[in-house]
Amino acid sequence: MKNLILLIVFVSSVKFCFAEFDMNNNMRQAYIHIMHLDFSLAQQILDREKISNNDNGFVFLNENYIDFLTILIGEDESYYKEAKQKKNQRLNALRKNNQRSPYYLYTQAEVYIQWAFIRIKFKEYFLAAYELQKAYRLLEKNDQLYPDFVLNKKSLGLLHILIGSIPESYNWILNIVGIEGEINKGFNELYAVLDYSENLEEYYIYNSEVLFLLSFLEMNMKNDKKSCSLLLEKIENCCLNNNLLVFCAARLSNKIGDNDKTIQILENRVISDTQYNFYYLDYLYAMSKLYKLEYNNANDYLLRFIEFFKGKNYIKSAYHKLSLIALLKDNIEEKKYYEKMVLNNGERLIDEDRQAEDDVKNKILVNTNLLKSRLLFDGGYYKETLDYLSNININDINHHQEFILEYYYRISRSNQELSASTTIKVIDLFSKVLSIDNPSNLYYHPMSTLQIGLEYEKSGDNDKAIKFFKKTLSYKDFNYENGIKKSAKAGINRILY
Repeated sequence: MKNLILLIVFVSSVKFCFAEFDMNNNMRQAYIHIMHLDFSLAQQILDREKISNNDNGFVFLNENYIDFLTILIGEDESYYKEAKQKKNQRLNALRKNNQRSPYYLYTQAEVYIQWAFIRIKFKEYFLAAYELQKAYRLLEKNDQLYPDFVLNKKSLGLLHILIGSIPESYNWILNIVGIEGEINKGFNELYAVLDYSENLEEYYIYNSEVLFLLSFLEMNMKNDKKSCSLLLEKIENCCLNNNLLVFCAARLSNKIGDNDKTIQILENRVISDTQYNFYYLDYLYAMSKLYKLEYNNANDYLLRFIEFFKGKNYIKSAYHKLSLIALLKDNIEEKKYYEKMVLNNGERLIDEDRQAEDDVKNKILVNTNLLKSRLLFDGGYYKETLDYLSNININDINHHQEFILEYYYRISRSNQELSASTTIKVIDLFSKVLSIDNPSNLYYHPMSTLQIGLEYEKSGDNDKAIKFFKKTLSYKDFNYENGIKKSAKAGINRILY
């Protein structure tokens, strides 16, 4: 009887030990490799862990990370169809794990969040709403059980920001999910986790992931160049051997108007046989070269992106940029060829691709001088933009309403970015844009309205800021609509919440 009792205790202890969330050295190394996009090396470590500790919950979470980032970066639909069969298997395995661990509900929520992102990528919005709802409920419960568990704040912060920025046209998602978005609260939660990751060794391995999340969200949800600069500095100090963070650094430097730094970052990125190919970085490099009006380099890297990237986003945009380069080089036959490629390739899922196709379908006229000023502006060369605009004879474009509209809009934006004028003067410049008729429903009116709102917010006049943010939301059916309205809604949330 004594031996039987000892045997039962032994078996029970073995089961408890193995059905655990064990952040051992294998799991730490696997996670670090995943964040560096070294998926094959990470999988080798995970396979070794399965031999000795097959029930370790972090094995299932880390494998889901690999699928999540592979699909997010590569957009390979066949990989997506194969990988989604594994989601429920991993959730079932996690549910059999130690229920007394703060990682028990957290890891399940992470799987749901990652798959919500993926569902959105493939336009499965109803399923994405379901995944977000499940994740939020799990995290909410976990936060009650373990209020001091730091990683909860990472995921809850992400959800608070994302839900708070959903455009009005997708309010049905909010009704399904039942979550209130709080953008400011979400950012506070994520910055708190970043502070933990920088100051406590236990959380240091999460530094790259939190920097990635904050960079992505700062660029898309806020209009704070100071925050972008601080995040860029942090990434430069630690993480430019990581192409996931190279992507963030390149985008951040572009956001603050330092295109030369963007080029430097992308030219010095690590090229490794083990890192998953991040072909979107070629697209970013091409665009950075185009912003300097260096057409040949831009042309080569756009073609490289199109050749190797297996996804569908930015394909129309890349072909459209090739057609514009052909126009600038006065190669009309090549321009026509690339315009046909715009119509026959890629999808209309993102603003850039919709705009590219609409421009070709609607045979939008392009003034090469205004095009060059637009490219210089997008690269952050604001003084050069104004110099270029000053050389345009207004009489040469006076017969074309869209050209006049862009001309004054570009002057307004360049002065705003250079801080060359007072807030009142900048608002006056954008008001001039709004006084010009917009027959083609281009984005210049809603974007100018948004900028006026941002100027009032910056000066502390929140009532007028909200008035113009709401006016921005009232415009319909214009190019770049999703992004502009997302910024307007984010502005309202910053002030009200």
